[in-house]
Amino acid sequence: MSNNEERSVLLSVLAGIGIGAIVGAVVALLLAPKSGQETREDLAKAVEKLKESVSELSHRIKPALETVASTIRQKTESGEQVAEAGEHAPEQAQA
Repeated sequence: MSNNEERSVLLSVLAGIGIGAIVGAVVALLLAPKSGQETREDLAKAVEKLKESVSELSHRIKPALETVASTIRQKTESGEQVAEAGEHAPEQAQA
């Protein structure tokens, strides 16, 4: 497994754990015997934590996505060069 694939798997696992924890917290809040006001306050806190988690995750993922995009661009350019060379091969063979 390449380094990029390992990073991708790790980020996916971390994202899954984070989302699972948040969903679990929200379910626990909804099922807890509290007043409506307390539940709304707890939900507001959970939403704020979710925003922070998403922001942090996006900052962590951004460099990996930039690396992937750069690799794709390089491979695409490389493929275009190979295709271009292949198109001109018959002309060069006749010359």
